[in-house]
Amino acid sequence: MISWAVVAHTDRLPYALDLAKTLDATLTVDDGTLGADANHLRAWTTAQSTEHAWTAVVEDDAVPVDDITTQAQKALAAAPEPVVSMYLGRGRPVRWQDRISRTLATARTDPHWFTTTHVLHAVAVAIRTDLVEDWLDWAQDKTRPIDERLTAWCMARGHRVAYAWPSLFDHQDGPSLIPADKRYRPECPRTAWRTGTRDAWTSSAQPM
Repeated sequence: MISWAVVAHTDRLPYALDLAKTLDATLTVDDGTLGADANHLRAWTTAQSTEHAWTAVVEDDAVPVDDITTQAQKALAAAPEPVVSMYLGRGRPVRWQDRISRTLATARTDPHWFTTTHVLHAVAVAIRTDLVEDWLDWAQDKTRPIDERLTAWCMARGHRVAYAWPSLFDHQDGPSLIPADKRYRPECPRTAWRTGTRDAWTSSAQPM
């Protein structure tokens, strides 16, 4: 049901290999010359498979919940939108944190998804496979980071984004491997608001 790829940097290769084995994923490795965004696009291209309903790309510092493949299959089978983030993070984007906090505080009884128009993180994203080719055509705009390109594509095409609740991946909190990325701040940890599993996933969703 899901074709996985792991985006890896050589500095995190041992963990990335373990993650790829857990997910039965392809692995695309950057030694620092390709760049993170280009490596993401290579991962989407590599993972795309017409044999699978969904294509998912996960970063090498993503931390899956137990039994991730079963949980992801159940969640995506019930996903209310064609683009899914399996991670909802604290810390970044900074401007979204108040909105996320308010949404969680006022949520109706146990929604399984929060939906919006933006891809806030590229930690663990799944796209319905029949849309991946269109996404890759759009993604050739190299002026934006990968999450902003995904957002621009979603908004242009009218695709909303569903965030699994609880998140199916956490995030190893640490400095970025991108030398020019000055956004890391220890006081704003890049971790999931909440991770966990469900016995059954439904399409119950609340806008964020």
